[in-house]
Amino acid sequence: MEIKGIQKERKLWVRLVIAALAAFTILYEAYMGQLIYVPLGLLVLLACFYRREHVISDKGIDIRRILFGWTSHELWTWDSIVSIHTDRRRSAPNIALHIGKGMTTRLFVMTPADSKIVLELARQQNPVIHIGEIH
Repeated sequence: MEIKGIQKERKLWVRLVIAALAAFTILYEAYMGQLIYVPLGLLVLLACFYRREHVISDKGIDIRRILFGWTSHELWTWDSIVSIHTDRRRSAPNIALHIGKGMTTRLFVMTPADSKIVLELARQQNPVIHIGEIH
């Protein structure tokens, strides 16, 4: 079972405009001999195709970074997660879950129904996890 967090996705027209501007910048600066700006234009061009997904499963918390079909995983297992705090005001009507591993926290935005499932799953997988609420 996998539950995906709600992520803001850039609209296609925004990505196309940014990609066109980045391509124009690369070509123009290469033509003008200002090669210092070419790598910056390439980074902006790559950023247009970058996606990120937040996935919660029986294994733990997985942050997937996707670029041109290549996927990078950052998996936090349930035994390494120490706290989950719910925040109902930050992303209303959805619920923001602040999931902590040591000093690091990640923000996952979920629907209320999905957040209940995640909290139950967290209690099952790690009984000593601290679950609280931000007021």
